[in-house]
Amino acid sequence: MERQNRLLVSLGWTVLLVVTAVGLGAVVIRAVRGLGVTNLNYIVPWGLWVAFYIYFIGLSAGSFLLSTLIYVFGYKKLEPIGRLALFSALIALLAGLFFVLIDLGHMERFWTVFKNRNWWSVLEIEIHFYVLYIIVLLAELWLLMRQDLIRCAQQGTDWRARLCGILTLGSRDLSEASAARDWRIVRILGLLGIPIAIGVHGGTGAIFAVVKARPLWYGPLFPIIFIVSALASGAALLTFLLAFFAGRGLDPEQRRDLVITLGRLTVGFLLFDLLLIWSEFSVGIYGGIPEHVEVLRLIMFGPFWWVFWLVQLLFGAIIPIFLVLWPPTGRDPRVVGLAGLMVVIGIVGVRLNIVIPALNLPVLPGFHEAYTMLPAPTQVVPALTETQIRTVTWLVVLAAIVTLGIVAAIAWAERTGRPAYRQALGVAAMVSLFFFVLLLVLRVAGTSAALGVSVADLTRTPIGGVFGRTEVRSYYTPSLNEWLSSMGLIGLSIFLFVVGYQVLPLETHEGH
Repeated sequence: MERQNRLLVSLGWTVLLVVTAVGLGAVVIRAVRGLGVTNLNYIVPWGLWVAFYIYFIGLSAGSFLLSTLIYVFGYKKLEPIGRLALFSALIALLAGLFFVLIDLGHMERFWTVFKNRNWWSVLEIEIHFYVLYIIVLLAELWLLMRQDLIRCAQQGTDWRARLCGILTLGSRDLSEASAARDWRIVRILGLLGIPIAIGVHGGTGAIFAVVKARPLWYGPLFPIIFIVSALASGAALLTFLLAFFAGRGLDPEQRRDLVITLGRLTVGFLLFDLLLIWSEFSVGIYGGIPEHVEVLRLIMFGPFWWVFWLVQLLFGAIIPIFLVLWPPTGRDPRVVGLAGLMVVIGIVGVRLNIVIPALNLPVLPGFHEAYTMLPAPTQVVPALTETQIRTVTWLVVLAAIVTLGIVAAIAWAERTGRPAYRQALGVAAMVSLFFFVLLLVLRVAGTSAALGVSVADLTRTPIGGVFGRTEVRSYYTPSLNEWLSSMGLIGLSIFLFVVGYQVLPLETHEGH
């Protein structure tokens, strides 16, 4: 078993390093050749990178706000994951800023935003929130780890001890009075950090909400939706990490109880998020504003209908909620952790549906045909035959059902006291989940070199015609460079997280 674990770890590191290396190579190509390597255009100027940007900013804000339950409101039960929540928030924020940087036409000019200020710009205000947010995260983490870093520096002579010595910033005080002082400062920083974190992701939502020309975005509810979905994604991420990787020093029963608590917290945030989404969609459809209905129709029945129905709702919401709330599966921490991972993946679909469909409706009808000064926008073209489209789609659904069935079998093995079966089924569940994601990638990628998405447009079918017919088509699909560079930045973020988790004292329980 130990040999198999080492083999899996080695395989995981190899895959991570290869994907990251290839992806960062694509980032270099993007830096050299500019935005010409993308399929962004004058109709859809924001694409995959902006979707990942708001996704990781949401993960960060959600993780931080969960940490305030511990350090501000005194919810001691979650205390073992407090440092992990703050560190996750920091890494997710860096990942989001990586995607902002790569989306800039001239990445080397990012610093000019601090020189040429426009205080009436929501984006300008948001950038200053990011700076304050980074300061709060680093200060809280340092104060919480300070005494452990001192002990690490004093008890060893290896490279890790030397690194800990540097990170102590010269501090040597291990007294209880200094620990109590650190705790009080952390509480103050947490209080200050709550409006800052809300500003970080609520402000991200406001960047969209103030765009008057896009009815899907324009409204006061949009920043609130961003905050609630951030809480859901942050709680889901911590649920997954605690179930499979973190918390090794905890008592098994305490760890199990903590995973289940986080899972139920995730479901609560997710249900509230679904309520807000339902409100947004129902009001938009009932209001009958043509531009609004067109975008909603494109989300639900356009070429990317499966992102909404399969990734966002089925895989990212309905199945995880069932797994957490159904007693046989909701008592198994690994199943709850798997549900957390499904929510984390499903939120990607939410972000894609926020950014791209709203931009696919030209502000002026016929603009894409009348304006010929730039290359024509990329249109989605069939990458698979209709038979292949139907086959892969049903395989995606089948993989989701098989994953759910295996998880149910894990719950049965747990109740009947068959731990050997439970371990085998756990591996099978991860394999089934891998094939589900692989099939989704195939469903996205098709067979074209540019990773074009095959057209399975439902707007002209009876179900898609519920809200009438449409001529709206997708004018954007991510290029190969966009996909590879995204995977590279995500791989780099995972690498930074794993290294930090291995080196820094993030597992110590706070005994205050």
